[in-house]
Parts: sequence; C-alpha cells; structure tokens
Amino acid sequence: MVTKKADSQAPDNLCVRWVKLCEKYCNDRDLIDRFFNEIVRKYTSSRRHYHNLQHIQALLDLRDNYAAQLMDADVVAFSVFYHDIIYNVLRKDNEPRSAQVAIKRLQALSVPPEKTEQVKLYIDATQTHAITATVTHTGDLQLFLDFDMSILGAGWAAYEAYTQQVRREYRIYPDKIYYPGRKQFLQHCLQAGHLFQTPVFRDRYEARARENIKQELAAMTS
Repeated sequence: MVTKKADSQAPDNLCVRWVKLCEKYCNDRDLIDRFFNEIVRKYTSSRRHYHNLQHIQALLDLRDNYAAQLMDADVVAFSVFYHDIIYNVLRKDNEPRSAQVAIKRLQALSVPPEKTEQVKLYIDATQTHAITATVTHTGDLQLFLDFDMSILGAGWAAYEAYTQQVRREYRIYPDKIYYPGRKQFLQHCLQAGHLFQTPVFRDRYEARARENIKQELAAMTS
C-alpha cells in the first residue's frame, strides 16, 4: 500500500493517476504502490525545489489538456513520471540514468516492450531535445518536450519563482560560476529559431517565453 508519508507529500490525485495508468498493464497493487512510493521519495528530496512532484503534476495536467492530440498518452504519462527521477546537479547523465530506471520499472509492470522503448527515447530526448527517427509518434514526443519547457512561457511571477527554485537546486555553485552558465543557457535559447517544437505551443508560449528570458538576462546585468 502507499505509505501515509508518501501519500501526504504527493499532490492531489497524483497517486490515483499513477494507479489508473499502471493497472492497465499490471494487477499487482503492491508493486504499483511500491513504485509510486519510490517516485515520491525521489521527487521530494530536500535538494529538489523545481524538479519535484509539483513539476510532475503540472506536466500531467498538460498531458490531460492535450490528450486529444496524443497518439499514445500512456507513453507520455510514463515519461512524465520518470523523466527526472534521477536528478543530480553534479552529473551530466541524469536523463539516461532516469531512462534506465524507467525501463526496469516498466518491465516489472509488464508494460509492452515497444512502449517501454518509446519511454526510454522520450526521456533521453529531454537531454538534447532532438527528435530521432526511431520515435513512433513524433508529434507526441514534441508535445512532451514542450510540456517540459512550458514554464518558460508562464506569467512573470511563475517564471521568476522557477528561476529562484532552480538556483536553489544549484546552490552548491557560487554565483560567479552559476550565473555565467545560466546566462549562456538563456542566450542560447534566444538564439534558437524557436523554443517550442509544436505550432500550438509556439503560438501560446513563444513570445512570452522570450520576454521572460530577456527580463531575466536584464536583471543579471543590472
């Protein structure tokens, strides 16, 4: 069973969503609950301030909002749950390590191999945002990546809170190291042809995201 501690730390309905998703493939409720407890434990680490359960909840909400445009919503949902399960700011291989955890857990849940392989590809893609030819539903992956980037196009208050939360996750680095790296990332975003992969997200978030990035850069140099 889901422990009381894990349940109390999870956003409303997150456990329900997880169980409903897993029960399509597995009837072992103890296993399903054990894996949910692991997800809660990983995403509620004291080192996490943005890449936490609220982030997972936000992405699942987007998945639900755009469900009619998805060819395989389950692959997207599993990718959301596992894409940041390994998160260590000192390492550069969090995405492939997260993908390996996902593979093991989905195999144990009897998720079909073809779906499990797609989840691996989706999580790996969060490292480079490149679309590979081996992805079955390109549009689904593009939406998943846009879900993950949507915070860039949020209102300024939410965007500013996100920048502060990420800074806390990287608090091990002094300002003189963190901010040049952050500035380089933001400038790279502005130089890109577009921040979002799908027309619907470009229409909804692109302009706001660029304004947010410019405002953050301006604050760094003021």
